[in-house]
Amino acid sequence: MSWLDIDYDADVWLSVPIRWTAAAGEDFVGSEHRTREQWAHETAQDWWEEDDETPGEGDVELLGRTLLACVEKYPSVHPGFELLLYLAHPRMMPLPIWIAELPLKGDVGELRRLVLADETEAVEPPLVEEFATESLGTGLRSLNYTLLPGTNELFVGLRYAWLSEDHDRSVLMITGSPAPGQVLAAADVIAELAHDLRLRHDDDMGFCDEEEQS
Repeated sequence: MSWLDIDYDADVWLSVPIRWTAAAGEDFVGSEHRTREQWAHETAQDWWEEDDETPGEGDVELLGRTLLACVEKYPSVHPGFELLLYLAHPRMMPLPIWIAELPLKGDVGELRRLVLADETEAVEPPLVEEFATESLGTGLRSLNYTLLPGTNELFVGLRYAWLSEDHDRSVLMITGSPAPGQVLAAADVIAELAHDLRLRHDDDMGFCDEEEQS
């Protein structure tokens, strides 16, 4: 068995809890011991406290409401995926990133299928290129533009995918936004995150990496 190690920069990324404790006495392994509302409010306070800018009237509350909307909506878009929010500044609109390790199917077109390289609903052929990292090897990255259902508004999607025969798993990272500039502006940071993804075997807890860095 394997697990996905996501080494993200906590100064610009928020990790959304997978499970929530909704009432007193509820307890699950790996759960967040706050409600969504508590997490969103306290995270908004923390984010503003860490920023150099002083929040204006209502800024903390606005960020709290925004984060709450994110954690209520985004987990169901790709169920079972890890969810990170890119938030370089508390006035920004958070950009969701979904990441997962999936069973390896082993067919010839698996990588292209994962990154939607042949998306038929794209307004133009997706831009597909190889993307290599030290840990995951060479995979694919795709950028595609589609129209939001029933509208003429563009939606930009960015995907990364890798295959690992050693772990018998694939790794998929997805983001997207109806504001193309939001994704394009974050492209370099997203690429950095991709380089920090690792598949590890169950008995590999990452201690070697920590020793090398110390």
